[in-house]
Amino acid sequence: VGSMGWLYFSPLAFRQGNMDGFDIIANDVARAVPAGSKVCELYAGVGLLGLTSLVYHHNLHGEEGSLVWVRCSDENPANTRCFTPSLQSIPREITEHPNEKAVAAAPTLGEIMKRMEAGEGVLDEETARVGPKATYTVATAGFALKTGQALGADVLIVDPPRKGLDDDVLDELCKPFNPKQPNVESPNMLAIDDYLVNWTNDVQTLIYVSCGFDALARDCERLLSSQGGWKLDSATGYVLFPGSNHVE
Repeated sequence: VGSMGWLYFSPLAFRQGNMDGFDIIANDVARAVPAGSKVCELYAGVGLLGLTSLVYHHNLHGEEGSLVWVRCSDENPANTRCFTPSLQSIPREITEHPNEKAVAAAPTLGEIMKRMEAGEGVLDEETARVGPKATYTVATAGFALKTGQALGADVLIVDPPRKGLDDDVLDELCKPFNPKQPNVESPNMLAIDDYLVNWTNDVQTLIYVSCGFDALARDCERLLSSQGGWKLDSATGYVLFPGSNHVE
């Protein structure tokens, strides 16, 4: 992982056929993530893109510009047996929040509610964050969204199979921004019914890695014509299988 750790795979986990080629994609994805972001990765596999971004920004910016957190998810339960040792192989100064005394200083639920009512931030980032910066949830992409994985995220990375994004993921991304929905990182902090929540409301950057060009074109057409406010900033093709007509 960016020369700072190892990626682990099992026979039950998906692995790219051309890892050298995909390493180029992973680093381009990392460069597209703004410094200091909170990142949600759907269809994450073993977490390669999220972990690469975490390492990249720490190496480039140090702790001040490193990613706040990375939430990876995929429906294959075998992936966690690869993600966990991969995360543990990276230096803790990269993967852990630095403030070991934060637990004692974390705000109470009452204090959090007062901050929300006053329109203030829910977390004091200097004191309230502890533990690993990267986590993994076993869930489909749609279920991961509706359990709050992208709440508070600035960046959403998706790397779906050839069929493209699931309908329920597209539905969320096509919703208009709700200025009345507070920017929180957990559904427990939302005082509205689940069916009213825009589960990608906070996402400013969508990074779509596609292995099915037809599906990418279809999904982009829907996203760009939706009320989600999306605009296409850039697109890059990658030839992972020279001699074939396949482009990633």
